[in-house]
Amino acid sequence: MQLEVYEEQLLEGAKLLAQAKTVTDGKNAQAVKLVSDSLRLGGLRLNRLKSWLGGSIQSVQYLESGRADESGARRYAYQEEHGVSAEYELYPVKGQPAWSEEEKSRIEVFVLMLYQANERQRLTEDVDYYRYHDPQTRHTNMTYFSQRCEQYIKDGTIGNYTAMAVNLSGFTNLNLKIGSSNCDTVLVRYMDWLKMGLAADEVVSRISGDQFALLIHKEHEEQMLDKLRASEIRYGKNEPDRVCISAEAGIYQLTEGVDSYHHIIQAVCSALNVAKSSLQLQFSYYDPMTADASERKKFYEAEFEKALVNEDIHVYFQPKVSLKDYDLIGAEALSRWIVNGEIVPPDSFIPILEETTRICELDFYVLEHVCRSIQSWLRHGVQPVKVSVNFSRRHLSNDNLVQDIVQVIDKYKVPHRYIEVELTETTIDADFAALKKIVYGLRDYGIESSVDDFGMGYSSLSLIRDVPFKVLKIDKSFLGDKNMESDERQRSMMKHVISMANDLGMECIAEGVESMEHVQLLKENKCYMAQGFLFNRPIPQEQFEDILMQTQKEPADMATV
Repeated sequence: MQLEVYEEQLLEGAKLLAQAKTVTDGKNAQAVKLVSDSLRLGGLRLNRLKSWLGGSIQSVQYLESGRADESGARRYAYQEEHGVSAEYELYPVKGQPAWSEEEKSRIEVFVLMLYQANERQRLTEDVDYYRYHDPQTRHTNMTYFSQRCEQYIKDGTIGNYTAMAVNLSGFTNLNLKIGSSNCDTVLVRYMDWLKMGLAADEVVSRISGDQFALLIHKEHEEQMLDKLRASEIRYGKNEPDRVCISAEAGIYQLTEGVDSYHHIIQAVCSALNVAKSSLQLQFSYYDPMTADASERKKFYEAEFEKALVNEDIHVYFQPKVSLKDYDLIGAEALSRWIVNGEIVPPDSFIPILEETTRICELDFYVLEHVCRSIQSWLRHGVQPVKVSVNFSRRHLSNDNLVQDIVQVIDKYKVPHRYIEVELTETTIDADFAALKKIVYGLRDYGIESSVDDFGMGYSSLSLIRDVPFKVLKIDKSFLGDKNMESDERQRSMMKHVISMANDLGMECIAEGVESMEHVQLLKENKCYMAQGFLFNRPIPQEQFEDILMQTQKEPADMATV
């Protein structure tokens, strides 16, 4: 039992000694007592222990008072493949009997324990070092950068700093020019140069490759930007062995409101991407408004599919009226996305969907809901009005668009005359040909089409000449403001557009009608259909059905399916 206690104490003392860095280290004092007790338990007397690790003295531990017997010292060395790893010298107490063979054996066991504890400690320190350092440059890495950010956020000092994401310009070509080994040297010396003059709490860390993350005091920002504009770095001993390095940077002047490292790194990387994609900018500052737009884009892209499945996107109807008797003659179907009970403005998500074919999914989603509504109206004895559904220019690449539209309409057994397909004009020849084919195809199935956002360019004139649209929508820009103070040139343009459409047998409808002055102008120019806020905003299906029923005699119950 005594021997087991001795070995346990000896091992614990060795572990403590391995962690002690100096003779004044608190762990050293604990270790000295524990080791001294265990050595006495084993019948040993040591005066002093000196250890070398990696060729340098790590610590000197004094185990007993009194003078050391220099002549009786014993030295132990342990060697690994990479060379001598550790050396130890142990000194007996002067005046004590020489160590016996048994004592020497116990000393050797103790030193071996100490060496093994030292090795574990060294490995632990190596792991800890490489957790926070880049092995190639020996500078700190992104883990260290993130830890510093989180610490300063916790301390409430993050507002004192500016964060940067830095990318070296033309580094790939430089690698080909001077070689990878020299480029490695350039990276290390460039980071040394960036760190020069910075305080201990400021950070220069390597992200990857030739990209770095910086966290510096705001008062050092201009100094750092000067370095990033151009810095000469020497990589060899000869005079020509130097290169001029410049870098792009994304910059975020932090505030106390910043609450996470992830937000910081996303912000600076986003700003860096702006700088890298610009031909004029070397530095780009993080703009919260731009970032908010980017976050909204990610949100809508990620949530769109779910919104379709859950039917969080509602179909609204904007009535169309006759300017002759102000009767309801039709409606335009419009999508409204409802998030947390709030209606998202179409301008917030439609342009995002327009960037991809996701807008095509939305268009057919709206068509499906419109057909479902018309089917319900017919089943309940309510006479429907024609409803126009918008189809994006993105559909022009779909050779089967006409068949796809007809399939949805026929699925709900809706007479084709109640659906109008609203298309936007195009100035691209290939799209023009596709548009023409689609409109002719729809006409063959008895489905009318209209041209939206009509302009006055050559392509627009060719459009209504060569494509058999039934309806032409007059853009609200032709109407001018509510006070009708628009110039005569604009009024003249509108007059001729309406006249030309009438001569071609097309119907004209004006959108964006907001005043009786607008109505009067349209009547004077023989345009007798309109939609706009003067008559009604886009409204939910239930409200539109109320209006529709008011135009019917003894309508049936409008419970929809």
